Amino acid sequence: MNTLLYLPWHARSVQRRCIATAAKAHRAERHSSLLPETWIVSSNRILPDYPATSIAQLLELPIETKYTVPQPTRPLIRSLSSLRSRLFNVSSFDSQSAAGSITMGDFPRFAIASCNQALPGLLEIKKRSKGRTMAIYLGLPNTKLKNIDAMVLSRLDQMKLRSLGPARANLDNAISTLLPLCGLSSAPPIDMLKPRVAVCIGTGFESMGFQLKSDDVDRLAEGLLQLSLPNITIVLNDQPYRGLKPMLESRLISKLCQRTVSADGTENLPADVKVVDCLQPDQPSLASILESSSHVIATADNIPVVSMAAAMSRPVYIAGMERTTGLLRDYYHILDTRNLVRRFYPLGSRYSYMLMPEISGKVDEFSAIRDHDPWACYDARQDLRQAVAFIKNRFAEINK
Repeated sequence: MNTLLYLPWHARSVQRRCIATAAKAHRAERHSSLLPETWIVSSNRILPDYPATSIAQLLELPIETKYTVPQPTRPLIRSLSSLRSRLFNVSSFDSQSAAGSITMGDFPRFAIASCNQALPGLLEIKKRSKGRTMAIYLGLPNTKLKNIDAMVLSRLDQMKLRSLGPARANLDNAISTLLPLCGLSSAPPIDMLKPRVAVCIGTGFESMGFQLKSDDVDRLAEGLLQLSLPNITIVLNDQPYRGLKPMLESRLISKLCQRTVSADGTENLPADVKVVDCLQPDQPSLASILESSSHVIATADNIPVVSMAAAMSRPVYIAGMERTTGLLRDYYHILDTRNLVRRFYPLGSRYSYMLMPEISGKVDEFSAIRDHDPWACYDARQDLRQAVAFIKNRFAEINK
């Protein structure tokens, strides 16, 4: 029952002012009890988290990185956790590593995660702070969308949500960018007369419409052999699916290191192939490899590298783009029409006009129309600023 109805008008006015003052004090206390910091929740101590770091820097608060560590469990629980990790691409979370041994006043204002392996840690921090810490996730989380305070989605993520229903396409706690945030900006141009090509291979699988198979690897090797490049850097920037790594060694790397003769009798000298596994310690960073490359060839599943190369103003060619299906095919069609990516095909196929004429020097009537168009400039910093502005507005709405 509302007690305000039984008070005179002047007493009700005083009581309303007292309630408003108490609510304002509660919000101020709730906000001040948080540390003026931004935590980056990461699952990998080797790979730098460029997107989360770039957002944390623009939030202009001290940054601290917290790592999730798998917990030792009993055999049955371990097997069930392993099955869940394979099905949902998540890992267990060690509360002592990211949120343990801290009091209620030791939580930050913002916590950022950018992969499903770090998602349990992000949710644990929000839970222990009783919802006061703002949980920010870059991408489409493997949890209920209402559990995340602010999401930064790519156009492909938005297309995935739209396929589930129109109500999910417009969320109050999400903002969409064309490419996934990468945290990088335009790099100085490279001399095209001395091409340096980076071939970036991801997991080899994208649930929205692509899996890298042996035919794709053979086609990639054939195209690289016809370019006769002296130096090729093959980058493994993610954990490939089981069986892909031996396939790459036998069908791609070994072919590039051999002396071959093409169908027209041209002898191709063996290339100096350098293999970089970014998941191993003491390896060059992916950003430095892309910055020193004049052209980037990425497999169709490797969307993070596509975003990084486009942000650094590097020509991006997609291997296996013709075999994409579903939403992924539609997404690459958007990027292709905006002249951000192009297909990669071996010379002599019916798609040979998509080969890189600026590298091989071979031009036909098709490449004169398509491949001589200037590459579009992608302003990744603008998307980053818009995402940070959305996060700040969202934080103000939650704490008002």
